[in-house]
Amino acid sequence: MAMTVKPWQWGNVPGHEMATPVKGDVVAKLIKSAKRPLLVVGGEALREKWGDKLLIDFVAELAKTGVPVVATAHTYRALRERGVEPAAIMTVADVTNRLQDPSWSVDGKGVHDLAIFVGISYQLQSQMLSTLKHFATHLRTISLDRYFHPNATFSMPNLKQDEWEQVLNNVIQVVRG
Repeated sequence: MAMTVKPWQWGNVPGHEMATPVKGDVVAKLIKSAKRPLLVVGGEALREKWGDKLLIDFVAELAKTGVPVVATAHTYRALRERGVEPAAIMTVADVTNRLQDPSWSVDGKGVHDLAIFVGISYQLQSQMLSTLKHFATHLRTISLDRYFHPNATFSMPNLKQDEWEQVLNNVIQVVRG
């Protein structure tokens, strides 16, 4: 699917290598096909809406399918309240640094091949993804936020709120099987 998507923040043009814009089924298939995915959730997940719920509820649903979660910012308590025990609690900078190490994993059971980011402010996530694009070539990245992140391997195109919610619902359905 070759489509041209402009970065949500128009000054965020990273050069010749930009994310592949993907939606719904493709995102879910990428998550399902990953051998060692890792979901990194930020504090925006406590404010962003997912239908009549919060984005953190989506994160909890995805985590319950078996995807380990790293809680950043102040998301730990919210995840625990939703029945999810995060695999780790660390800062966004720390998880970005650790993911650059091709031998690191959150549980010591093998290197992660896919890092999924959601609920992290656009500017911070952009810098994290840029770092990983250049210094973690063993890792593919996906941004599940509704704005296009050109530094990811795969990113949602710029979506309206209702379109994004439908995509996330689709992701949960497909990943659950």
